[in-house]
Amino acid sequence: MDDNMIGNPFDQADYWQLQIEPDNCAVAAETSILNQFGIDLSQEDACYISASHGWYQPGEGTSPDEVGNLMDLYNIPNHRVMNATVQDLAAELRQGHGVIVGVRSDQLWDTGSAGEFWNWLCKASGLDTPEFSPADHAVVVTGINTSDPSNPMVILNDSGDPNGQAHSYPLDRFMDAWQNSDFYYTATDQALPSGMQGVESLPFWSMFASAAVGTYTFLETGDLNSAVAAGCAAGSLVENFFSDDSVIANL
Repeated sequence: MDDNMIGNPFDQADYWQLQIEPDNCAVAAETSILNQFGIDLSQEDACYISASHGWYQPGEGTSPDEVGNLMDLYNIPNHRVMNATVQDLAAELRQGHGVIVGVRSDQLWDTGSAGEFWNWLCKASGLDTPEFSPADHAVVVTGINTSDPSNPMVILNDSGDPNGQAHSYPLDRFMDAWQNSDFYYTATDQALPSGMQGVESLPFWSMFASAAVGTYTFLETGDLNSAVAAGCAAGSLVENFFSDDSVIANL
């Protein structure tokens, strides 16, 4: 495990998808988290369900107050936080939680010289506020890379960016975009099951347990059949243990 990496961005990268509508970023973010919990839900179905409940308004998007409702529907407990800090995000990531934040997209993305000038003008005139320039986009925060303490990077799964899979941004740029949502986020109460594979590979540990117990049994008994049986049983035990959602959730 990389001690300089907070979270499991490369595991979560497998669940990134480009959003299918210009304004369904929050739905796409929730869908990616639901998929990691083993819920087979497409963006199309997630948009239909969210729209039918009034959480997603086609043409307008999703209010921050509604982010998390889709997870509630599938019994994934979650919580919302306002005026959070980057330390709060780090704490959520260390626990393996899925985290969705609100950002101002034109302050996060490279929008060219005209966009950069507009952002500078807003700051200079005191208009870079949630009231004047509110957040207009939702992304999943998947990691914080502190390998360079002078330039920490925040890693996102950004459904609005064609190159948004595990995309890294300087912390100061992320904070600038995040502040426009009053530093809002929604996070799961439980760890993402996908994070287990990033910490310890299940196939590896299953084979390791099988080989270790099989070898020990053979050395003790000299009976090859007993050694094979014991090894298989040990491998199955490890697989069953880590496949139990209730066990994973409490680790």
